[in-house]
Amino acid sequence: MQKFLAQLDAQITALEQQIKLSDQQPFQEHYFDEQLFNQPKIATNCDYYLEKIKQTYQALCDSVHSNKLEQMTFLSDKLINQMTALTRELATHQLRQNKSDTVFHETLYEKHSRHLDYLRRLQEMKYELELSAESIDHVKIATLDNRIYRCEKAIEAIELEMESAGNTK
Repeated sequence: MQKFLAQLDAQITALEQQIKLSDQQPFQEHYFDEQLFNQPKIATNCDYYLEKIKQTYQALCDSVHSNKLEQMTFLSDKLINQMTALTRELATHQLRQNKSDTVFHETLYEKHSRHLDYLRRLQEMKYELELSAESIDHVKIATLDNRIYRCEKAIEAIELEMESAGNTK
């Protein structure tokens, strides 16, 4: 277990270096699931999320020393998910930065279409999870349900905006 903790610590250190080298712009909206990092507010930079990762790592170390197996399992899964999310954010930041110029000038109809595509892909992911022959991961399905709900709300807001724009013409 100590070897596993040492590997996680090394990955956290590498992630910290990657954040220091990146030219991250402050976030304007939630980029991560609020429950993954236990943050109800919009955190504006990666340093906040890195600190949350370090807190989860420390809690994992404490549970290892206390020999609490259930807590170790939960915290190690959470830590890996947090690190994966932040790593993915850093890896795709440059792509999103280049795409932001294009997205900024899109019409309401293009935005609506893009969100419908997001919704379709989320629903496909949920469908594939539900059909998996092995075991159904209720946590992942609940997470996808939450994302689908938020996507549907965003689509409704866009449709209302389209409707009001159509009424003003």
